[in-house]
Order: sequence, then structure tokens, then C-alpha cells
Amino acid sequence: MSRLKKPRVLVIETGGTIAQKRSRDGVFRPAENEANLIDRIKSVFRFADVKTEKLAKMIDSTNMLTEQRAMIANIIYHNANEFEGFVITHGTDTMADTAAALTFMLQDLGKPIVLTGSQISIYEPRSDGMGNLIAAIRTATQDYGEVVIAFGNGVWRGPRTIKDDEEGFNAFLSPRTPQIGKIGITIEPDYGRIKRHKAETRLFTKFDTSIGFFYPMSGVSVDTFSAQVRDPNIHGFVMVGFGAGNIPEVYYEGIKEATRVHKPVLVVTQCLKGAADMGIYEVGAVPLRLGAISGGDMTMQTATQKLMYALGRANVEKVGDTRRIDFVKHIIYTDYAHEIGNTERKI
Repeated sequence: MSRLKKPRVLVIETGGTIAQKRSRDGVFRPAENEANLIDRIKSVFRFADVKTEKLAKMIDSTNMLTEQRAMIANIIYHNANEFEGFVITHGTDTMADTAAALTFMLQDLGKPIVLTGSQISIYEPRSDGMGNLIAAIRTATQDYGEVVIAFGNGVWRGPRTIKDDEEGFNAFLSPRTPQIGKIGITIEPDYGRIKRHKAETRLFTKFDTSIGFFYPMSGVSVDTFSAQVRDPNIHGFVMVGFGAGNIPEVYYEGIKEATRVHKPVLVVTQCLKGAADMGIYEVGAVPLRLGAISGGDMTMQTATQKLMYALGRANVEKVGDTRRIDFVKHIIYTDYAHEIGNTERKI
């Protein structure tokens, strides 16, 4: 690229707090008919040639579904050769989920996909929206080749990130891995990032969303889990274990039955740090022997999106029932973008 030619960045607006306005009743709602957000920060044109595209309907990210994520992935895929980077303005509540989903929907894009948003609407005093959006566009011009979240004072690996703070301007963190960029007076990539690279981009959006999510609490009935194991419309489970992926023994029979009917049970830890290292204690080792899959150090959000991706791949590739859990397990243990480290202890 010529030194005089500015990098091209596509901003995809989806809604979220950054694009909401306060209505007469005091409630914030998507501002459907407003001009593009970029019109409020024209200073970015000094360092990037920015274009904007919007989803057909602006939404609060609480309502973000796989369908909208697939739309975003398709927009990026079909514009991959036209732009040097991509920015997605998004609500904070499910930003980490979308970052994880896009990691699997768009593999080997080799360019930055940067998600950002704000804690205060860009139309309100003291909004952090302008600063975050400027930083995200700058990040999209830099040497990243992965999905990231640029927010507050940092850049984080998308599928490693969680929302940590409902009120602070530094709302995100990646508790199991270091941040991969700093946002301050300058915006600089850090060591450990996936750099820009050329490869054959793979688009896959046919996620199987028919999964159950369980967060066992001590002493709570397992009847709902047992019923979903028997439900033919539920195809797999994410289960949040205690500590090192420990599961109460009242769930063992359900896990055994899920394995028998070829429904994978993927276990992650409820802890912010560490991993589901399920061979340490009997309460982890037994579920492993019964067929559960350790999610290692993946976040709950990433485990959920990766299981839907794996099941979707199994459907498209017509994997038979007897091979289904092993097929899913192989995908879960495949590290696509540094989203998973440790998996299971051999027992």
C-alpha cells in the first residue's frame, strides 16, 4: 500500500448502547433513523478511508442472535478484499459472544475484526463512545489478524474476553490471557497477537443453536437437565462446573444418558482464572469417564459458540451418531485462534 493511500476500514453498525437515544420515558432505545456514527467523529478520516454499513435493524445486543452474527460474517466475507480492516459497533452485553462466534464463522480472514461500543450513548454527555470508536478504527488499521475487542484502555483477544464491569469505562478483561494491545496516548499492538496473514478464508454460519446451558448450583434439582437430555430437540450441552470442572454426582446419570444418545456435554469452569482440568478430583474424573468433554480454559461464551459451531459442522458433514461426540470433541480441542489452552487431564 502506498504511504499516501489511507487504509480502508468498513464500520458495521449493529446498535447497542453507543447508538441508543433516551426516549421521553427515560428509557434508552436503538436510534433507528440517525445518521451514521462515523459522522460524529470525522477526525478518523485523517488516518483511514472509512465506509459504513448498517444491519437492517439496529438492536440492543441482549437481542443479538446467531442470525445477526451470520449477517455480520457475510458482510465481512464479501468485502474481505476491499478493506484492510473491519469495525463492528455493538452492545456490551453480548459483545464477547459475538467475538467468539465470528472467530469460528470467519476463519483465516487474516485481517483485524474489531468490536467496540460504549457504556454511555454517543448522544449523551461524557460518552466514551467517540473515544472507543476512534480507537477501534485505528486498531483496524494495525497489524492484527484476528477478532479483537477494543474498549477503554485495552485491546483483547475476542474469544478470550468477558464483560467484567457494568459501570466502568474499562468494561472488559481477558482473565486467563494478557491483553494484546494498549489504548492510551498511542494505540499499540502488543506481543502475542495473531498478525495479519494471507490464507484462504473459510465462512461457516450454519451453527446448531439447539443446545442447553446449565450452571449447576449446589443443592438444586437436576430434573430440568434430565428432561433436556431426553428432549430430541436438544443436541448438546454446555455445563459450568465448580473449580476444576467439578460436577455434582446427581448429574452423572444424565451425563451418562447424554453420551448414550450421542449428545456432547462440554464442561467449563465457573472461575475467572484457571481451567476445567477434570482429572484432578473424582467429581471431575467421573464425568470424563462418562463421556463429558473438558472445555479447558475457554470462557463460557466461547465454549457455547464453539459447541454450536461443532454441532453445525457435524450436521453439514452428515456425521453419524456413533461418531458425533468424537467429532465434536476433536473440534473443541482444535485451537483455531488461541481461544483454548489446557483441555483435559488423562485419567
